[in-house]
Amino acid sequence: GKAASPLATLRLQPRHADTSTSSSSSSSETKNTFVEKTLLLALGYLHQSLGGREFHERIRRFQRRAEEKESMASTEPLPQHIMALAIKLRADNDFYSQIHHLHQRGWELTPQNMEMLEPFLPCPKEADSGRVAIHKTGLGSSAALVTSLVGALLAFFGVVSLPETVDGEEALEEDMTLPPAGFENGDSDEGVATPDGMENNGKHKEGLKIAHNLAQICHCYAQGKVGSGFDVSSAIYGSHIYTRFSRRLVGKFLDGLDQEGSSSSLTESVSQQLVDIVDGTWDSTVTPINLPPGLELLMADVCGGSESPSMAKQILEWKQNHRKTGFLDDYYWKDLKRCNKKIGTLLTDQFASAPIRDGLRRDGAMILANRTAEQWKKPMPSSWHEFVGSSWDVAGKLIDLRMAIMESRQNLKGMGRAAGVPVEPDEQTALANATMKLPGVVAAGVPGAGGYDALYVIYVKGPDTCDGKSDRVRDEIGKLWKEWNRKEEDGGNGNTKAVVCPLSVRAAGFGGENGLCVSRLDW
Repeated sequence: GKAASPLATLRLQPRHADTSTSSSSSSSETKNTFVEKTLLLALGYLHQSLGGREFHERIRRFQRRAEEKESMASTEPLPQHIMALAIKLRADNDFYSQIHHLHQRGWELTPQNMEMLEPFLPCPKEADSGRVAIHKTGLGSSAALVTSLVGALLAFFGVVSLPETVDGEEALEEDMTLPPAGFENGDSDEGVATPDGMENNGKHKEGLKIAHNLAQICHCYAQGKVGSGFDVSSAIYGSHIYTRFSRRLVGKFLDGLDQEGSSSSLTESVSQQLVDIVDGTWDSTVTPINLPPGLELLMADVCGGSESPSMAKQILEWKQNHRKTGFLDDYYWKDLKRCNKKIGTLLTDQFASAPIRDGLRRDGAMILANRTAEQWKKPMPSSWHEFVGSSWDVAGKLIDLRMAIMESRQNLKGMGRAAGVPVEPDEQTALANATMKLPGVVAAGVPGAGGYDALYVIYVKGPDTCDGKSDRVRDEIGKLWKEWNRKEEDGGNGNTKAVVCPLSVRAAGFGGENGLCVSRLDW
């Protein structure tokens, strides 16, 4: 044949290549671009960085360990020339709407009932077609999928060291991942953590950097564009303030992949380019940020409302061509930037101070959680505001945070109106404002790129309820949303315009188990 393009050093082949007996609908349901393109690039990176011989040897080594572990009493071992990896994917319930599962059990849409659902529930199927009905909640499921798949492969092949959860540490003796490079053949004492854990922390930092860079490239390739990168970065690091990498770092490589025209194979030269980019220096920045103890997050899946259009592209086009709106050029963007900076400063500076954190722990559940924001503004007994960190002092900081978030909402809503895009639709404004009138609620709004399908609430955590699975303020928000659903019923015929369902997700911190980490799940 022709000696044309370079030979592929890695090629992905479907397990069942012949789909002639399968319906087009079933074959399309099993295809997942994010999984396929992530596997291609992640395995290409591993194959090139380890070398072909070591890459296959590590799979064989795992196979031998698996055979020894299971003793292979009743199953014959695979032939030496056959190597197999099994990857099982599961999604947290909060990534997809759970309204179907709650209704199926006859349960009300409350925070407590969401906590009672068993983990990793499958998406329901449509009754007429049998197809899987996927209703996302907008929490970055595709980025979490890509990031966890990349992290699992990197950790399995021992290329990086990642943080481990407490459960993971208990299971280390039975851990089936391969040790990082340099820890094999009895060398595992090298790199044992020093008393302060600095050595392992350094390895984890480097491992997260590699995982971040590779996952960002995989996600960009799968979605066909260089996005904000924040969803992937959040899946890696947890809660933080993020500045995205420059597009020039990955743009040329991604353009080259598209020009090659093959989505199932990589050449050695392309694989080496990938390794060079992933292992190189990136200009993205990550600044840790956390909600202080005593503040909590609640999110809602708003299902059945008007469909949210693809808004990000329209907003960017407006930004490029028509953003001279208001009395100053770039008014909304500049003011939004100022508000976001203020929110970041409040959380990383003022709420990080010991007196404010101590005051929130001391008086949050019993005093502040029982008062509305309007009541926080009113004078309290003199004994409560005679010192730094008093209830009065903490209440003032909460009001500052509330006002900064409200200003941010106003800019987003104004920007949406100017661009003709429903960033914060009136329906969502009404729900958020009603929620903000409840005792203990600091602020509520529409997360992410906006739209009709989600809501967030930041509130002062009240006294525990349901054996610590919930708290009084969270329960009251759930009650409001339940009543909201009843009011939304169309003429009493049971056809609901929009259903508000709380999610079980809570605020995460930065690093460790809040981001990408190794754990053991009994599936």
